[in-house]
Amino acid sequence: MEQTAMTATQPAPTPTTVKARRRPKITSYGTVIGMIVVVLAVGAIKPSFLGLPNLQAVLVEATVLAVLAVGLSIVMSMKGIDLSIAVTADVAGYIAAKTLLEGNGLGAALFAALAVGLVVGLVNGVLAGFLGVPAIVATLGVNLLLSAVGLVISDNGTPQQLFTAPAAVVGDFLAIGTGSVGPVRILIIVAIVVVAIAWFATRRTVWGRGIDLVESSSRAAFLAGVPVRVTFAAGFVACSVLAALAGVMLTARTGVVVPGTAAPLLLDAFTAVYLGSIASPKGRIRVLWTVVGALFVALLANGLTLLGLGAPWRFALNGLLILAALALGALRTRTARR
Repeated sequence: MEQTAMTATQPAPTPTTVKARRRPKITSYGTVIGMIVVVLAVGAIKPSFLGLPNLQAVLVEATVLAVLAVGLSIVMSMKGIDLSIAVTADVAGYIAAKTLLEGNGLGAALFAALAVGLVVGLVNGVLAGFLGVPAIVATLGVNLLLSAVGLVISDNGTPQQLFTAPAAVVGDFLAIGTGSVGPVRILIIVAIVVVAIAWFATRRTVWGRGIDLVESSSRAAFLAGVPVRVTFAAGFVACSVLAALAGVMLTARTGVVVPGTAAPLLLDAFTAVYLGSIASPKGRIRVLWTVVGALFVALLANGLTLLGLGAPWRFALNGLLILAALALGALRTRTARR
């Protein structure tokens, strides 16, 4: 009786209240709709853009960016940043190729590449997570150090060309980038597996719940018993290992590696993460929405190429997209506080 009376006295939701509740979702869907409109507009100007062969090529191109951006999203979801991901991918890819050409086999090449990511991640994690060095400073320093390492091991930028080596030596490695399992490219399978593992780790594990608490408030996470430093450092390790894997994927796809190859992907990865955050219903950085952002960035780059617009347009649009994402994020936060 008492519960019924209390329920009966509660005011019915007004149209204004309903609109207020729906506004964040409408705003989020608006971002996705905007992406779709851009894609359809490019397709209307250049019909081949939406052709199946081109879309398949874009999907393969997006795999490396998606893996790189997913790793970055883990760090950024905890209000961190990693400026060393592109050079980590470069060095890992170069070492994998060099190890392979020295006749050590596919397993050794993959192990060497991922070991690079693990070491870089541990260094970043210790500096930013345990020593309290600002992440932007720590990862910038590691970026510069790795750039020097890349030049030393490559003898000032000498490329490693896998496609000219005997197939018996590099065939299995290059199959990662060019081979297929049935109709599905191996790169796509690798990206799907990485995304699935990253989603599970960040959404369905104790570590993932710790990430959510650190994202909301590191102080509150500490008081709740979350090992904040370990959680933050582990994010950098995951980010760097995925960056190394992205470097392997890029090297296997192109068949050649030289220091600086992955540099353009740094801006693309940030763009993908920010676009995914504003497309997310709650305005938060999430793995699956980062993948949506990566697909859009890859489609946009491909569309600009088909339209005959060069790198300046791509960099300008990526910069505008990042600024727009930051502005919309700030606006959403201000609206939520009201």
